Amino acid sequence: MVILTFWATWCGPCREEFPLLSAYAAQHAAEGLTVPGFTLDSPEDLSKVQHVAQTLSFPVGFLERATLPGYGRIWHIPVNFTINREGRLVNDGWKEKDSTWTVERLERIVTPLLKESS
Repeated sequence: MVILTFWATWCGPCREEFPLLSAYAAQHAAEGLTVPGFTLDSPEDLSKVQHVAQTLSFPVGFLERATLPGYGRIWHIPVNFTINREGRLVNDGWKEKDSTWTVERLERIVTPLLKESS
């Protein structure tokens, strides 16, 4: 089960959701939750990204470009996608008015998926 998150160091809402998402990822890692995070920062901002990454329980990487096959152009952040154990996209961040994670949103979308057996 995967939560794919796109963010940037200059994104205020991203920084606000980091502590919650990082704690949730750590709490549920043993249940098979993986959270890769990809930043839209440029490589020149490596030190800023590393500073943020040190506070997170999930790995981060740089996007080479802001357009990804299957996801389109990442134009609004934070944006999150949830993929179930079968590899199906079950929550499309583009279809959400606000895809920023909250406790309630995680409990409604992700927690039930974690309870499903693989």
